[in-house]
Amino acid sequence: MWKKNDAPIPQNTPAPQPAPVHHPAPVASAAPVAAPAPEKSVRVPSPSGQVNIGASVVIKGEVSAREDLTISGRIEGKVEVRDHVVRVGREAQVHAEISARAVLVEGTVKGNITATERIELLEHGSVEGDIAAPKIAMAEGAQFRGKIDMAKRSGEIKKSA
Repeated sequence: MWKKNDAPIPQNTPAPQPAPVHHPAPVASAAPVAAPAPEKSVRVPSPSGQVNIGASVVIKGEVSAREDLTISGRIEGKVEVRDHVVRVGREAQVHAEISARAVLVEGTVKGNITATERIELLEHGSVEGDIAAPKIAMAEGAQFRGKIDMAKRSGEIKKSA
């Protein structure tokens, strides 16, 4: 099988290097590596013009955006997306007031929803709170508990007392 090559290696050709050995554990380098400096509030626009809040994300506080927002995780507090769409995904748990141009609910919302264009409760959507928009659609299987205000108003829809 193996035959030893006794031919001399030419001087101007580098000697063959042994194959690198894979080490499962990381090898520490001799030179210290500086930790990267923390970035200060850098906003990177998403290529699709949409922000996604993943299923494992929990936010307590106020969320605002200037692009469409899809929520798959949990939010407690307030969501304000004035001129864009908020989509509450099927697994989402939102315990917040929501204000947007349009709101589509497929998950669970506990809190009031205000939209300047429309609110849609999709098949698995559940809302416990008051909703206000000029157009409201509710699919078969959606659940709703609260008051509906469909008065047409220019500008922002205000909550009634």
